[in-house]
Amino acid sequence: MAEFKIESAQQGPVLILRTTGYLDEPGGVALRDTCEKALTAGHLRYVLNLTGTPVINSTGLSMLLDLMVKIIDYNDGKVALTGLSKLTKTALQMTGVLNLCQHYPTEAEAVSALSA
Repeated sequence: MAEFKIESAQQGPVLILRTTGYLDEPGGVALRDTCEKALTAGHLRYVLNLTGTPVINSTGLSMLLDLMVKIIDYNDGKVALTGLSKLTKTALQMTGVLNLCQHYPTEAEAVSALSA
């Protein structure tokens, strides 16, 4: 599998994180570290674009769920997801991640929803 990478961009109050590669433990650590640094800097609105991440293993799912709880429940932040493959969407539904945040067909829609 391809090395996990994160590209970030700021659009208004929203931090967009575009991932590429397999979301496993190293990918989850990279995503967690990126978000924790952003939280420390005061970012509370995130769009996770998973278009380049069609597969997430169980460890990656667990780390993503923990990250969502940290952003949403502990910091009163907001998260929107986009770019979900059918497999990823099913896994996120089964683990409860999609109960914590909304998912949108496009990045632009996700950013718009969090910018309001």
